[in-house]
Amino acid sequence: MRTTVSIPGIHCEGCSRLIQDVSSDFPEIQTVDFDINAKTVTLDHSDDFDFDAWKREIESLDGRYRVQQS
Repeated sequence: MRTTVSIPGIHCEGCSRLIQDVSSDFPEIQTVDFDINAKTVTLDHSDDFDFDAWKREIESLDGRYRVQQS
């Protein structure tokens, strides 16, 4: 499955590294692609991926990270 989300607070490579690090804790995620200019993240993941848990983890990184599903 593929899920694309908007995270308006991301603005640099450091942001993408943080999100990539958290995403690596979710074995259901196969790939994570970033478009920093568009402020989007695309996840390729299995059907049993717990999106809500991932969202909570991402949003806990920084108060500016608000995950919005497209």
